[in-house]
Amino acid sequence: MDNFIMYCMIKLLGRMKNSRQNRRISDNDRREFLKALGITGALASGGVTLSEVREHVATSHPSETNFASIGQSVATEVGALDPKLLADGQASFAAAASALPAASEQGLPGDVASPRDDFQQVATAGERIYNHLVATDFFESTTAHLPSFTPSFLTSTVEAFTASEPLAEPLAELGLTGALGTDLVATVVANAEELSQYHWVATDRIDRQRIEFGEYIPPMTKSAAGGALLWLGDLDSHLWEHSVLLTDAILDDAVWHARSMAAGFYLMTEAATAIATDATDGSNGQSSADIGVLLSTGFAIQAIAQGLLPRDVYWITEEMRAPRQSPVQPANQNGASDTSSETETPSTGQ
Repeated sequence: MDNFIMYCMIKLLGRMKNSRQNRRISDNDRREFLKALGITGALASGGVTLSEVREHVATSHPSETNFASIGQSVATEVGALDPKLLADGQASFAAAASALPAASEQGLPGDVASPRDDFQQVATAGERIYNHLVATDFFESTTAHLPSFTPSFLTSTVEAFTASEPLAEPLAELGLTGALGTDLVATVVANAEELSQYHWVATDRIDRQRIEFGEYIPPMTKSAAGGALLWLGDLDSHLWEHSVLLTDAILDDAVWHARSMAAGFYLMTEAATAIATDATDGSNGQSSADIGVLLSTGFAIQAIAQGLLPRDVYWITEEMRAPRQSPVQPANQNGASDTSSETETPSTGQ
């Protein structure tokens, strides 16, 4: 995997809404998400589940977005996907991603000889899937056929995703049930404006001559998926090397954004598996519209989480960091701290 992907994502990301005050999403952003779906009143309070949201959006007006065209175009153009490889990869990936909450329970690495591998296990599980998708031109096809991620498109995407219980089922396999699922998709709406203005630019619209290292910029969907794995692969070392600066709240942020990236990657893989299965025996159970929704939701979540992760976990400000530790004074021969350099010798007057 090309490490330049992370460079591209850092250059393109960075103005996402800061979530430091809440490791998932603020009550106001949650209300704005529900408002965007036409939901107001008592349901707009905190803790609402995807099932509760679904009851209100499932009968709303159909989306004007042609998700079926997106799914059909990608399925027609992409290379030969291996359904068994993808299904096996999904199982391994889900097992690793669903274990991420344990990283919060263990706390910061502290004074240990080497980093843990909580996040690396997820990245490793995703690499086989990613490499297969690269080999089949999956990212070229998805970048070509996904529309610009405008706020209206992202809202339509989230509405379609939330309204369908089968589409949201994969989140449960990662442990993102109840209000966690709502917070995950609400983040898309909360950051839709920033994503549309600064971060999701179709590769073929970029004037490569005006961008440093422009010739190396990959398709945007490849940046989203590959970047997610690179961040996941780096997190263990970052938390270990900088544990003296970090707090439990920052660790919680790291785990939440990692779970978000993993969820987006998993939804993307769910779409790829559906395409592969349908090409093999026509029994995937997902329509072309479902595939379009899964792709749009999955890539949006991956891209947004990568914008929030560095802000909340890597770029540590003085206000965020853990309290400074007082320096230890060297002991003198009697075992007491040596403070002679700070104490004046009383004058005898002679």
